[in-house]
Amino acid sequence: MWETLNGKSFAHYSVMSLIDRNNGGMEAIRALFPEGQADELNFILFSTSGVHGTYNNIEDAEHYLNGDKDEDGDEYCQGVTFLIVHPRLVALRYGVCEPQNKYDIEYLKKLRESSHEIIRKIGTVG
Repeated sequence: MWETLNGKSFAHYSVMSLIDRNNGGMEAIRALFPEGQADELNFILFSTSGVHGTYNNIEDAEHYLNGDKDEDGDEYCQGVTFLIVHPRLVALRYGVCEPQNKYDIEYLKKLRESSHEIIRKIGTVG
């Protein structure tokens, strides 16, 4: 599901881009976080944008699925950018996911919260 940007086939010191940029995001995230739970080896940040997508957040995707419009009357976007961090490998993975239903939204919110908890604990005692 991933390809390294430096052309090497090892995970250490690498940046990896999602190969299937159209529909592979949710599948790739679920493969790394099957229970929707981050840990000290793997966590995820959402709405990372940059050169690989929009600033949409999970709630924007939820509005999209509900058919809501923003204050200007425009439709929301379904795609949410993400950045998976593997701190001990010094590796990053990035892409765009497109949640398809409320279960995907709930899963992403749970994963976001567990990631925030892990990030807060990194470098602390106990």
